[in-house]
Amino acid sequence: MKNEASESQPKTAQPEQAEPVVAAAQTPATPTATGSKGLAIAAMVVGICSIVFGWVPFLGLILGIVAIVLGIIALKRKIGKGMSIAGIVTGALATIWNIIVSFAIIATILGIAAIGNNIITDSETIFGDYDTQIAATKDFAKGETAIFDNFEVTINSVQRNYIPDDSYYEAADGNELIVLNVSVTNKGDSFDGYISSYGFEVNDNGSTDTASYADVDNAFDGGSLSNDETSTGNLVFEVYKDATNLKLQYEDTVYSTTESDFVTLTYTLAF
Repeated sequence: MKNEASESQPKTAQPEQAEPVVAAAQTPATPTATGSKGLAIAAMVVGICSIVFGWVPFLGLILGIVAIVLGIIALKRKIGKGMSIAGIVTGALATIWNIIVSFAIIATILGIAAIGNNIITDSETIFGDYDTQIAATKDFAKGETAIFDNFEVTINSVQRNYIPDDSYYEAADGNELIVLNVSVTNKGDSFDGYISSYGFEVNDNGSTDTASYADVDNAFDGGSLSNDETSTGNLVFEVYKDATNLKLQYEDTVYSTTESDFVTLTYTLAF
C-alpha cells in the first residue's frame, strides 16, 4: 500500500541546469589607417606638383624629394601602396628633370654673364683705343707715314696740273687738278676696316674739298681692308692754281670717355 501511495504522489520537476554562457571572443580593434593613407595621398599630390613645377629651378627638386620621402614612409606602413608608389615615381622623375633644368639655367646665366663681361671688356678696350687715338698725333709732316685712326697712310707721289682725258672733268679757271698716289694699310687689331676715296679730303689753307670725279688710271678703290691689308691707288683733287700748304685730310668720329661725348678727330698729312 505504501508503495502505491508513493507512486500516486505527483513528481516534482527538477529544474534544468543552465549551460554556461561562453562570452564571445572580442576581436582586437584594427588601428586606424587614416594617418598612413594621408601620407600616401600627400606623397602622390606632392609628386604631381613636383612634375608641374619641375621647370622652376630647385622648387621641383625640393617637391620631388618631399614626395619620395612621404611615399617611402607610407609604404613602410603598408597602407595606400598605389598612391605611395605614384608619389615616389613622380617625385623621382621631377627630381631628375629639375636637376637638368637647374643646371641648364645656371649654365645659361653663366654664359650670359661671360658674354656681358666680354662686351664690357671689349667696350673698355675700344674706348681705351679711342682715348689713345684722341691723344695721338693728328697732323703729320710732308714725307711722313701718317696714322689716320686705324689706317696707316703714305703719299707715294704728287702730280700737279693733271689734265683728264674727258674735258668735262677739267679744272675750272684758276684751279688745277692734282693726283696723289696713296697707300693705305689697315692696322686695326681685330676687325676689318672700311675706307673710301671720298673719306679723304684736300685741305687748301683751311678750305677743304672731297675727291674729284675726274677719271684717272689706277684710281684708289679702298673698300674693306682686313688686318695688315693694303690698298694703293690715285686720288684726284681740285685746288687753287699753284696752291701751297696743301694737306690730305681724313675725319673720324669716336666716343671720348673723358668728355663723355662723341668727338670728331681730324687727321692731316702735308704734301
